[in-house]
Amino acid sequence: MSTSLENKRNIAILAHVNAGKTTLSERLLYFSAAIPGTGEVEEGLATMDYLQEEKKRGITIEAGIASYTWKGVRVTFVDTPGHVDFGAEVDFALQSVEGAVLVISGLSGIESQTLAAWEKIRLNGNLPLVFINKFDLDGSDHARVLEQMRVLFKTLPVVLTFPLYANGKIDGVIDVVHELALFRSSENPRKLLKGEIPESCHEEYIRHRTALIDFASRHNDAVMHAFLEGRAAETSDLIAGVRAGLAAGEGVPVFMGSALKNAGVRQLLNGVNQLLPPPALPADAEQKLGFVLKVRWYPGIGKIHLAKIFSNAAARRLKQARFYRVFAETLEEIDGPEAGDITAIQSGASYAMGQYLLSGGARSLGGAYKPLLQARIELADANDHAHVSAVLRQVADTEPSIQIESDTATGGWIVRAVGELQLDVFCKRLKNDHGCNINVGTPSVRYVERLAKPREGLVGEAQAYGAQALIRFDARNRPKKDENRIFFPPDLDPVEQEVLRDCFRTFCGQGAAGHGEIAGLDLEIREISGSKRPVPPPLLAKTFSDALRLSLNSAEFDVFEPIMNLEIIVPEEYCGAVLADLSTRGGVIRKIDADGRNSIIFLEIPLENVFGYATLLRSLSKGMGVFVLTYEKHGIRKRN
Repeated sequence: MSTSLENKRNIAILAHVNAGKTTLSERLLYFSAAIPGTGEVEEGLATMDYLQEEKKRGITIEAGIASYTWKGVRVTFVDTPGHVDFGAEVDFALQSVEGAVLVISGLSGIESQTLAAWEKIRLNGNLPLVFINKFDLDGSDHARVLEQMRVLFKTLPVVLTFPLYANGKIDGVIDVVHELALFRSSENPRKLLKGEIPESCHEEYIRHRTALIDFASRHNDAVMHAFLEGRAAETSDLIAGVRAGLAAGEGVPVFMGSALKNAGVRQLLNGVNQLLPPPALPADAEQKLGFVLKVRWYPGIGKIHLAKIFSNAAARRLKQARFYRVFAETLEEIDGPEAGDITAIQSGASYAMGQYLLSGGARSLGGAYKPLLQARIELADANDHAHVSAVLRQVADTEPSIQIESDTATGGWIVRAVGELQLDVFCKRLKNDHGCNINVGTPSVRYVERLAKPREGLVGEAQAYGAQALIRFDARNRPKKDENRIFFPPDLDPVEQEVLRDCFRTFCGQGAAGHGEIAGLDLEIREISGSKRPVPPPLLAKTFSDALRLSLNSAEFDVFEPIMNLEIIVPEEYCGAVLADLSTRGGVIRKIDADGRNSIIFLEIPLENVFGYATLLRSLSKGMGVFVLTYEKHGIRKRN
């Protein structure tokens, strides 16, 4: 059945790990009757956590997609990973949707990845709703979280629902917009019982109702006139005012409740319909067919591209394409997608995450998902090489921030990833999901080596196989580039070119100083001469390899390590202890701000020096400090 664009919503759901994001996703599906019952994350039964590693760890590690229909509006949501290591999944999800729901734990408050997720939402231009969760747990404090939002998000929270308690337990929510108490039903979890606002909640209700009217009146003339005339504003006008204020970026609507206890979920469903926009389509939708947000492999089907479709007619021009409706781990084949749909595509073409599908091919957005850690993978059984090699190619195809490279020293592979968790999950999936019998080495920081200064007139000579060879070449550095390049004389024999290219690639991959691969090296072959031409390949390879190793030795290279931007927000009374610790970690303080309650510390620090920092910061600040860690650059490693 066709659905108009106005009656569609595409959203992403984001959160810090353990804020209850996947439980909320489960309840959205349950309340909208998209699933008959709920499966709990702790039991490994949540609909949106379908990978074995997700079930074991109780966290989302791969963006999952599902749809539901609520009051005539079809909503497709992307349940995104909460851990920083899987940030590429979040970025591509946000680029394919218009709205976002940010889940915050009412117990833990705003944490490091909550703050990072908020920054991603704002930078990408998505319109956000906030759901403060876990008010079934003792110690949850929505006043504290609202204050954190004002300070850390630098925005105005507009409360539309807040929790209602009975005998110390959450019993429903107060709906500030409709001026109702909505109680949970013990007989039917999907049912709500309407009632008067209890006296115990009345003071808080008045405070939030006044703030709501004030915010809406600044963005809706009808609410303003009603206020000036001393009469109640229409509910539809209040909603329109909140929607306009959200679109103007001047506040964020806040819903509260407990997803686990089915409190506040219906109001969030209504908020998605009423406050978030329908899918946006580009003006050139007939040429720009869609956007790929995820690549997956399905048993019996093969490679699938999950994409937002901009035009039904244009999508049908994809060669040999088959289309599927996606619901978590299941696919259902359909005749074709409609504009604005997020669907699965199988076709003869191969696309990558983050690419636009064009009428004549694909165009990548580019992106900076720089792998910062690496580990060696070796075969436990040499007979498994073909299987492991094929699986590595397949799994890496779904991970834009994973890099796989052959390790000539061991006959295995080097796997590079953004962080420790991503690397661990990747290797465990190889073993458990794909049956790869492998040994994984200890993870290490990914260093790179760069030529310190240009070298010209380098020479290599050798003789073997009854022949002699000589090579002259120059080497130069490209400080801001990672790609290594080799240039040849215009008349050089193609076989000789290939031999030299292989030697150069191997040299760069192994590095000269023993710390990591070489980056940003330009090498120009000036002359090749010998008693035989073309020079025999074994002799040419020996001559060039020896020349590279002897002429460009470790003394010629600087070693660079990942330098991170670290932003720490901590109550002022703990700032001294945090700064004292940072001074022992090689951090360079760039700026310290204060907002009257918190100190905000900005610094650069080597990645190697902040392993396990989340646990330490919690200890130093009694659980009240948060931080955001982002890659800045590779800087020269300081030798001890």
